[in-house]
Amino acid sequence: MRPRPDFFIAGAPKCGTTSLWNYLRAHPAVFMPANKEPHYFCSDLDLAADLRIGTLAEYEALFSTAPPHALTGEASVFYLYSKLAIGQIMARNVDAKIIVMLRNPIEAVRSMHAFRWNNHLEDVRDFEQAWRLQKSRLEGRHLPPRWPYPQLLQYGAQNSYAPQVRRLLAQVPRKQCLFLLFEEFFADSSRQFARVLEFLGLPPDPARTAFPVVNQTVGVRSLRLDRLLRQPLLRQPPAALLALRHAAHAFGFHPVRALRLLNRVAGERPPLRQSFRAELEEYFSVDVAELEQLLGRGLWPSLPSAAPPIMRELN
Repeated sequence: MRPRPDFFIAGAPKCGTTSLWNYLRAHPAVFMPANKEPHYFCSDLDLAADLRIGTLAEYEALFSTAPPHALTGEASVFYLYSKLAIGQIMARNVDAKIIVMLRNPIEAVRSMHAFRWNNHLEDVRDFEQAWRLQKSRLEGRHLPPRWPYPQLLQYGAQNSYAPQVRRLLAQVPRKQCLFLLFEEFFADSSRQFARVLEFLGLPPDPARTAFPVVNQTVGVRSLRLDRLLRQPLLRQPPAALLALRHAAHAFGFHPVRALRLLNRVAGERPPLRQSFRAELEEYFSVDVAELEQLLGRGLWPSLPSAAPPIMRELN
């Protein structure tokens, strides 16, 4: 029996992987577990037990209900960033196919910060301030209580794709890799999804006529309510309030969660200061130049790339 899974959506975060996962798992010839991101192969990132499948037996159990002839896959977005994951994947299945989705890194990093803030995984609302905390967080300081992972708070390194792609291509034959750009994928989802199916050797999905975007940018209706919902009193309420919360939960009602959902609204991120955007463009320019060479194509016309590229390693 062939080792499972057959393919991996290996990253990157906030680049459209959840949408692609949804499209693929609905295909009649594909099986992908409900746990989108088991992250079994990235043991070097020191994720908490509830964020990573820890044993091979647990990992294999994710695919135990897959039909015998189904193509199996999963979508752990930190595999590309991990220094160990791709090598471990190929050691398990030398024929594994790897799909990588990439995005203008400035937009990706802003989306990542917004996602973490909205999900209470980041405790610094201003993106520029969070960007400037990277060094101290790598040293273990100023870590958000609900996301205390120094490596995964390195917004710059996580979105510097060139060293990650270089590491991938050093371990996986080019014909087993498919690279997609977020911007192109959502500009013409039907055509790009057809590329994915062809890469995986799958027939078209006749039921797939729409391509809804998942995990779109959200804002809040009321900043005052948002601040209130982030107060420690609600995270660690006194006994009387905790008893009321438990009573509500018994009837299937989660008041804090309901208030958060009601306070969400589709929205755009606030614009960056011009000088800070220029700083980010300079930061990512060398990386983009190398990435263009690795992939043999131009990428984001609005984002300047430095030439000649300088090889940079992840911190």
